[in-house]
Amino acid sequence: MRLRSLLLIGMVIAFLFALALLLGPTIILKFFGLPGTAAEALLAQVIGAGLIGMGIISWFAKDLADAQALTGTVMALFIAAAIAFVVTLLAVLGKTVVRSGNAWIAVILFLVFAVGFAYFQFFGPRE
Repeated sequence: MRLRSLLLIGMVIAFLFALALLLGPTIILKFFGLPGTAAEALLAQVIGAGLIGMGIISWFAKDLADAQALTGTVMALFIAAAIAFVVTLLAVLGKTVVRSGNAWIAVILFLVFAVGFAYFQFFGPRE
């Protein structure tokens, strides 16, 4: 897989989750086993807004010609995915979510992106 492909896939997934969280936060929260209170819905929408930003960063990073800018962007996306992986894994293992089976989707997605960005940041080609 090429870095450009990983960035595009990340953009699509970020936008899909962002739209779901912005337009139907309680549905998504209940899918992951959370009650969907007004405060949780608000936080879900804020996370959706942040995911829009991550998607836009991924969209523009796919065409970066400046090696330093690309290195910084990939490092930032790696760190974000790694932290999100740890947070979601701890939430699932700590039984924070009722339907932990559905929550594993987020854990696996963050792990895949953390490993992918780590590969391109530290080992793989940039093309």
